[in-house]
Amino acid sequence: MISLVLYGRNDSYGYNLHKRAALSLNCMAEVLTSSTDEILFVDYNTPDDYPTFPEAIQDTLTERAKQMLRIFRVRPSVHARFAHRSKLVALEPIARNVAVRRSNSANRWVLSTNTDMIFVPHEGLSLSDQLVDLPDGFYHLPRFEIPETLWEMFDRKDAVGTINRIRPLARAAHLNEIVELAPYIRFDAPGDFQLIQRNDLFRIHGFDEDMLLGWHVDSNIAKRLHLLLGSTGDLLDKLYGYHCDHTRQVTPMHRPDSATNDFATFVENVTIPEMIKQATSWGCADDEIEEIRLDRTRNSLYLDGLKAVIKSEMTKPTTVAYSAETYDRVTYSPSHVLPFLADIFVNVPARTTLAWIGGNPEMFGLFANLWHKMEIGGPILVYEKLHMELGKSAGTLERLTDLDEMADHADAFIFEYPVGTDDVSTRSQNNAKGGRLAEEIKLAFFDLLQRELLRLETGKAPRRFVVVNAIHNGIADAVNSFIGVARTPFSTRIRQGFVAPRVSGPIDWTPRMLVAYAGKRVDFEIMAPRNSRGHIMHGPHASLFPGKYRVTASLKNGAWRHWRSFLSRSPDVLMEVVAGKKEFARRRISTRDIKAGRAELEFNISLSDVVSAETAGIDVRIWTKGRREFSVGRVIVDEI
Repeated sequence: MISLVLYGRNDSYGYNLHKRAALSLNCMAEVLTSSTDEILFVDYNTPDDYPTFPEAIQDTLTERAKQMLRIFRVRPSVHARFAHRSKLVALEPIARNVAVRRSNSANRWVLSTNTDMIFVPHEGLSLSDQLVDLPDGFYHLPRFEIPETLWEMFDRKDAVGTINRIRPLARAAHLNEIVELAPYIRFDAPGDFQLIQRNDLFRIHGFDEDMLLGWHVDSNIAKRLHLLLGSTGDLLDKLYGYHCDHTRQVTPMHRPDSATNDFATFVENVTIPEMIKQATSWGCADDEIEEIRLDRTRNSLYLDGLKAVIKSEMTKPTTVAYSAETYDRVTYSPSHVLPFLADIFVNVPARTTLAWIGGNPEMFGLFANLWHKMEIGGPILVYEKLHMELGKSAGTLERLTDLDEMADHADAFIFEYPVGTDDVSTRSQNNAKGGRLAEEIKLAFFDLLQRELLRLETGKAPRRFVVVNAIHNGIADAVNSFIGVARTPFSTRIRQGFVAPRVSGPIDWTPRMLVAYAGKRVDFEIMAPRNSRGHIMHGPHASLFPGKYRVTASLKNGAWRHWRSFLSRSPDVLMEVVAGKKEFARRRISTRDIKAGRAELEFNISLSDVVSAETAGIDVRIWTKGRREFSVGRVIVDEI
C-alpha cells in the first residue's frame, strides 16, 4: 500500500544523528502493516569506502525495520555530474526521485518524509489501516516538535513503547501546536509528511531536479500537486507527526547564510504541475543503482567468504619481532593478512577492476577466492611478467595483462611485496629470488605511480594503491613518500591510500630529520655542541623519483674552539647524502658556508637506485669533529 521514501548518507549530519534515525526508522516500520509496504532509503553520495548509512546502524534497527528496508546506493560517481551545481553533498530531489522511480508499482501511495519523524496514529499502531479507504488526493500533516532532551530518553529499539509514550507526553509538555501556511502547503515544514499517489508522481515526473541548493523542494511538489488536483488535504483526524528536533548543533542547511533555492522561481511562479524537461530522465533513469537488503550485505558476504576460504582456525597466537634486527626480514601469514586486505574493498562499487602485482601464490589465491565470494563482480588483472610466480592460482583470473592495460582500466592497484625470512640456511637462496621479484614489483610500482600522477593532472579521480607487506622493509619508504597512506598498525602489514600530488617546488625535510648521537635538539634546531664528535643528524629516509637534486641545509654560526683547524684540509664538518651502503654525494662544510648560513649539495638518483633494496631510503647526514659549535635549522631538497 505505502512506499515510504527517505534519504541520507553515512556522515554525522546534526547532533546524535544515529539515534534519531534508528528511532525514526523503527517507529516507521511499526506503523506500516500492509504486505506490500516498504521503506525506501536512498543512501546518497556516501564515500565508496564506507557502508551505507542503514548498514552502519543496522545493529540498532529492529528486525521489522531491517526486513522492510530497501536501500538504494547512489555512488559519488553519479553525484559527480551534479556536484558543480551545488555545494551540498546530499541532493534531496535527486535522491527522492531515485526511490520513487524504483518503488513497488503495486503500492498506491508514496509517503515522502525524513529520518527524524515519528508517526502516532490516534488509534492502534497501523498507519496502513488508516489509508485503506482514503479518497484520491494529496495529503499533509502539521509537524509537532519534540525537544532533543525528550527524544533522547526514548529506547530506539522499543518502537511500540515510544509511540505509546509520545501520546501522553505530547499533551503533558504541550507539544501539539499546528502552524498553518498557504492553502497549497497547509502547514509549516510540509516535507516531513507528504502523502502522494504514486501515479500522480509519475504523471508530473517526480520532484524538480533543478532544486539543488536546499530548501523548498517540499513546497514545490506541493504547489505542483495542488495545481494538478485542485486541493491539499490533511490527515489530522487519523494521526499526528512528531519531529525529533536537532538544532542544538547548527547543520549546513540551517546556517543563516546557507544558499537556498529561490522561492519565487520554484514555488510562487510555478504554473504547471509537470516537469517536461526531465520527463524521461528523472530519478537517474539511466544509471545502475545498487539495491541493498540488510539480510545480505557485503559485510555478511565478507565474513562468510573468510570462513570459506581460510580452511583452518588459528590455534594459538603468532609472534613477530618488530625491531632493527628484523628489517627486511619480516614474514607474514596470508591467512592473517587476508581479512585486512579484503576489508579495504568491501564497499567498492560493483564490477570494480583490480590490478594485482605480486608473486605470493598463497596470498593471491586466498584473495582472489574471497573477491569472487564477495560478489563484487569485477575482474582481477594480473601482471603477466609475474604470473608464473603465482602458479595455478593464476587460473582463477579474468586475464593476464601488462602495465599499459592496468594503467588504463584498473580501478585500484594491489602490490604484494615479497616476504623476508628468518631461516639462515635458506636466506641466501631466498634473497636472490626475492631480490629479483622485489625489484620487478618496485619497477611496476614506480611505473604505475608516475602514470597515475599524469592521469591526476587531467582532473581524473584518484585510484587506490594498496601495498601488502609494506612496513619495515625495502618498499616502505617509497610507499610512505609517494602515497598518502594511513598509518595502519604493523600487524596488518598493509599501507594504502592515494597517490600524493608531486611537489613542483622545494620539499621541506626538516620535520622528518632525526637527532643523531652527537647532536642535540634546541628548540626547532639541531645543534652540534663543542667536543661532541660524530653525526649530529640524519634522515628522513625518504624516496625520490629518478632525477637530479639539490639539498640545502641552513646553518647558524657558533664559536670556534680551534678556528684555524677549520681552514685546514682536514674535513672537520661533513655533509653527505647516502642510501643504505651507497654514498651519492659528500662535501666539506666550509667557513664560507657557515658565514653564508647555508650549505648545498647536489646528487643524482637513477631508476636502478630507486628500485634497488640496497639503496632504499635517502638520508642527509652531517658529521662533525666537535671543534665547532653550530646548528642546523632547515633541510630542503629541490629537484633541479
